[in-house]
Amino acid sequence: MLSLWETFLSEKIVTFMREMLPERPSLFAEIEKECMRDYVPLIEPEVGQLLQVLLGIKQAKKILEIGTGIGYSTLWMALAPDRTDRHITTVEIEPERHQRACYYFKEAGIDSLVTPLLGDARKLISKLEGSFDFVFMDAAKGQYLNFFSKVWPLLEPGGVLVIDNILLNGWVIDMYWPERRKKTMVCRLRQLIEMLKNHSGLSTTILPLGDGVSISVRKIE
Repeated sequence: MLSLWETFLSEKIVTFMREMLPERPSLFAEIEKECMRDYVPLIEPEVGQLLQVLLGIKQAKKILEIGTGIGYSTLWMALAPDRTDRHITTVEIEPERHQRACYYFKEAGIDSLVTPLLGDARKLISKLEGSFDFVFMDAAKGQYLNFFSKVWPLLEPGGVLVIDNILLNGWVIDMYWPERRKKTMVCRLRQLIEMLKNHSGLSTTILPLGDGVSISVRKIE
């Protein structure tokens, strides 16, 4: 299936944009192949590059990731060029994926930069200590509103919140779902977008990269 970006932009533009991405370590290609083979979702490379750029702009030091998968997006953030003193706490609910992520963290030599947690983010987030200046959310789409309510108290003023798959194949735009079991997820994502748009404590924009990415900054009162 084409990503939302590939649907709205010509193949020529998408190809050119991806050719402009910096060369990635060979480990990235290994993870991409594994994800394709085992049907594990992962961010598009252009979203990974966006994360690196945002981290550089923010000079983020304390990162929280909801949805580790097998560590692909974590690697993008941990291997950003200006990664000095940066630490990532990442949460994954599936034991097998958590185990694979830990393996890749060691392979990449970043295990000292990452705290990988296994469990339900809805329970674990409230137990975390301290605050975060950057949060990346890429987990169960139907739980994004719930995750946000847990994350909000931990996001520092001026902190950045990035949410992937915010447009969900474009279904959220037209309020369309191909099958009944997708309805709740689509409706909740639309509610999330409306909440982000109207939240008095946030400034938010949405980019048509990958499957849609929202970027929010917590206002400094």
